[in-house]
Amino acid sequence: MDILKKIHLESIPSEVIIITGHGNVNVVVEAMKYGAFDFLTKPFDGERLTVSINNAIEHHRLTGIVEEFEELNRSRFQKFIGCSNPMQAIYSIIENAAPSKATVFILGESGTGKELCAEAIHKLSDRNKSPFVPLNCAAIPKDLVESEIFGHVKGSFTGAMKDRQGAVSQADHGTLFLDEIGEMNIDLQAKLLRFLQTGQYQRVGSNSLETVNVRIVCATNRDPLNEVKEGRFREDLYYRLNVIPINLPPLRDRDNDVILIARHFLKLFNKEENKEFTQFSIDVEKVFLKYEWPGNVRQLENTVRNVVVLNKGTEVSVAMLPEDITRTPVVSVTSGSEVVSLIEKR
Repeated sequence: MDILKKIHLESIPSEVIIITGHGNVNVVVEAMKYGAFDFLTKPFDGERLTVSINNAIEHHRLTGIVEEFEELNRSRFQKFIGCSNPMQAIYSIIENAAPSKATVFILGESGTGKELCAEAIHKLSDRNKSPFVPLNCAAIPKDLVESEIFGHVKGSFTGAMKDRQGAVSQADHGTLFLDEIGEMNIDLQAKLLRFLQTGQYQRVGSNSLETVNVRIVCATNRDPLNEVKEGRFREDLYYRLNVIPINLPPLRDRDNDVILIARHFLKLFNKEENKEFTQFSIDVEKVFLKYEWPGNVRQLENTVRNVVVLNKGTEVSVAMLPEDITRTPVVSVTSGSEVVSLIEKR
């Protein structure tokens, strides 16, 4: 145990398998706490030892590749985690777009991190000392969206008991993030277009114009051009918003980022729930690499939280994963070896 602790404290790059004839639960827990890859209690057969050693070697190899790739690429950017080529391109676009005054239109499936992207743009801009105000248009009743964005005056509609500032006023000199803008009705889209062109707006029930200095960042999980074609989204508004488009990639197209993100969530939820998990088994990481993740990073986050809350131990095994992760047929498979090949080529 002293040797194991020294290896852990000095971050010596090795995998440790503990073998003993005097194992108990407390010793196992302590060994895993200090980074032991596996723990074998005597007596055991040769096949069990061989499997443990092979798994340790494979884990060490993949960890080395991931760490090498992280050194060559940024693995963290603002609140994003990921060092894949698609994300490196996104980071560059954000850095270039942030200092600009141009509107940004973020596209991507649900759970890909559109609000994180908008927040990163705000934090890297010269507006970062002023508010960042996020507003999800899909989460607000349609007849209240205009009031939420532009505000209202007392008595303008049933329930308007007093004057209220809207999101544009709250975000003055800062950034207003309109998420799921495709849910906005056509009439309100026209008012938003006028605001983008003039910087002026009217609160609901008011006849006076007010002026603010706000940068608009919008997002949708729909195909905006298709929405224009179907008549659900104004073409002039689309071209006014789509000055700098950012298309966030789904998790399934981000190579080994899924492992980096999963390890981050494991560490986070392990601390929150006061659990003792230290790692995923090699088989779990293979499942993560093969799975399509239709819910993207949000689904991965919920999956890891589910595992940590409902299970005990030091290593996450396949048996601990939710059934929908292990039983869903994989349509497009990226195997561990293919990921390694991709990384090595880069």
